[in-house]
Amino acid sequence: MVILLSKIPADTQKEDIAEFVRPALRNPLYIKMGRILAINLLVLKDKQLNALEYYGLVKIEPDEAAQKAIKKLNRKIFKGKRIAVREYTCKRIWQNDRRDNSAAGNYIGKDRRRFDRRREDLEIIDPELDDMSGKSSYPP
Repeated sequence: MVILLSKIPADTQKEDIAEFVRPALRNPLYIKMGRILAINLLVLKDKQLNALEYYGLVKIEPDEAAQKAIKKLNRKIFKGKRIAVREYTCKRIWQNDRRDNSAAGNYIGKDRRRFDRRREDLEIIDPELDDMSGKSSYPP
C-alpha cells in the first residue's frame, strides 16, 4: 500500500521521511513487522497561485502495517509542521461519480455537484516518481 504525506516541508529528504515512518512500523504486537519498499517526493506547482506544494509517497508492505502507520502518523508534527497522512489512491471510480451524467443515468438531485472542485492548474515540477512497484526494499 502507498501512503501519502501531505504538505510536508520543502527541505524534506527521503531519509527524513524514512525516520518519521519507521517507528510507526515497529510494533511488538505485529506478527510481521512492516517495511518500507520505496519513498518518493512529489512537488506540485499551483499555476494560479504560483505556489509549490510538497508531498511524500511511501510504499509499505504489508497493508495492515500501512493502515496502522496511517493511524499513528496522521496529524503528527513532522519537522515543525503538522501533516496529514492517508492512503494514496491514484484511480477514481468513474462509475460512482454523480458528476458524470452518463454513468449516473442523468441523475438530477440536490446532492449533485454543479462544478468540479478538482484543481486543474497543477503541474508536476520534480517528477522523481518511479513506478512505486519497488522490487528492492528501502534500506532499514
